[in-house]
Amino acid sequence: MVSVSVSKSWLLERLNDARRGERRAGGITESQLLGKLPDVKATVEAGNGDEMTLEVTPDRPDLLCREGILRSLKGLLEKETGLPLLTVEKGKAAMKVDASVKAVRPFICCAFARGLKLSANDVAEIMQVQEKLTLTHGRRRKKVAIGIHDAARIKPPLEYRAVAPDAVKFIPLGWTREATPVQILGQHDKGKEYAFALGGKKACPIIFDAHGVVSFPPIINAARTTVTEKTADLFLDVTGTDYEACNAALNILCQNFQDDGARIESMLVAGKETPETAPETMLLSVEGTNKTLGTSFTASEMARYLARQRITATEAKKGILRCSIPRYRADFLHEVDLVEEVALGCGYNSLVPKKPSVFTLGSLSKKTLFEERARDLLVGAGYAELMTYILSNEEKAFKSLAEKNLVRIKNPVSKEYSALRSTLMPSLLEVLSENTHSPYPQRVFEAGEVIEKDSSKDTKSAEHTHLCGMSAHAEASLSESSSVLRKACVSLFGKAPSFEEGAAPQFLKGRQARVMLDGEMIGVVGELHPQVLLNWRITVPCSGFEVRLF
Repeated sequence: MVSVSVSKSWLLERLNDARRGERRAGGITESQLLGKLPDVKATVEAGNGDEMTLEVTPDRPDLLCREGILRSLKGLLEKETGLPLLTVEKGKAAMKVDASVKAVRPFICCAFARGLKLSANDVAEIMQVQEKLTLTHGRRRKKVAIGIHDAARIKPPLEYRAVAPDAVKFIPLGWTREATPVQILGQHDKGKEYAFALGGKKACPIIFDAHGVVSFPPIINAARTTVTEKTADLFLDVTGTDYEACNAALNILCQNFQDDGARIESMLVAGKETPETAPETMLLSVEGTNKTLGTSFTASEMARYLARQRITATEAKKGILRCSIPRYRADFLHEVDLVEEVALGCGYNSLVPKKPSVFTLGSLSKKTLFEERARDLLVGAGYAELMTYILSNEEKAFKSLAEKNLVRIKNPVSKEYSALRSTLMPSLLEVLSENTHSPYPQRVFEAGEVIEKDSSKDTKSAEHTHLCGMSAHAEASLSESSSVLRKACVSLFGKAPSFEEGAAPQFLKGRQARVMLDGEMIGVVGELHPQVLLNWRITVPCSGFEVRLF
């Protein structure tokens, strides 16, 4: 879910066609507004006076702004229905796109929004939309990045090309001194935060005008094009690695600014007019929709419900609707998405639930029952159960000498969760290290999922369930852990495992073993290496085991 700040009075004024502070008889009240918001996939998370924070589902990037929410509310309330009109005047400006950007950040779409009257709140809203769109729809600017500039400060001709990291200098937003792209990536807050979005490419994509650098996408704009309350005309640039995603983002911005009273001008980018605004077309089966929803709607009823969702539907032939979807909707992948729109348009609360005609009895899966047996066995052996996160980090794995097969996250949100664990042992050792002040012996275990590299899979990784137990006290030994493991295997698998000499780095040489079952290695058991104990600052001997359950 994504949080968006929206003014209640702003929405109410426009829903009621009223001026600020004016109330109209028969208009939408605040309580009615709050009750309707969940129907547009926006729930109130918090409120502070006039300002409310909404949680919006990330599959609807067009709702990450007040204009998008207003547009959807007007549709549901049938104040404005069907495909929203986006009028784009043909502009005179052009953008030259150099071939050098193809290998760096190949796609760019541009437009102008003219005749705006901005307040301080409007400028803040523009910045919010830009950030929320690039965070979600843009995958933290890697897939899509947005630049919004004061058009009065830009002078043609415009060009988009890639340059060497130290080839140009400009003053980036937030600074008062010039810097090269490489300096910005290493020193500027935004440079350090979004450098990953360039994918390690050596060349840097730059938008130039007659005065010099306009923007260094996806990192930072030039300070000279900063948008203020005095700005009347905006230049919009959207760059990325996916053209359709870029075009959808530009359509969202253009529709928003037109709704706010701006005139939208297209721009000729590499010989192509942008934005492309022609609606997408999909077919919807009336019978299939009714079967999915358990309803008996007619084609005209469905068309009305779709119109509430700002989708125009006409009958292509008997039982089939041709649906025109606005280009700012980037969430349509399949006919079932239209079925959802029908349900939203009629209102989920109006759908009458029916008891199933066939009674079925649910039960736990064999896998879950097997895991529960393993847990019961370890609890019976005196171990306390832990439940830790599957997300881990490289430091934990390194401290446990277990960095082999670690699946790393390419663009982690934080260093704390930068990898997927390939073993349960580091999580258990972390708990033991944080409880050195507690009395010994300490025995802990976990049964949970791990992710390992596997080139034979489509995802290049495989998920397994492991059972890991650790014992920490002055007399912890291989014999203790192997005895517990042997009894567990007999109970779980119906046979005792055999033990062979092992060479796992986290265990002491000569005091460890590979666990074998039916000639296959299923895990390891042994006494922890002193280096591992030192890394975790554990002051007593530890022994443990880890085996794959399935």
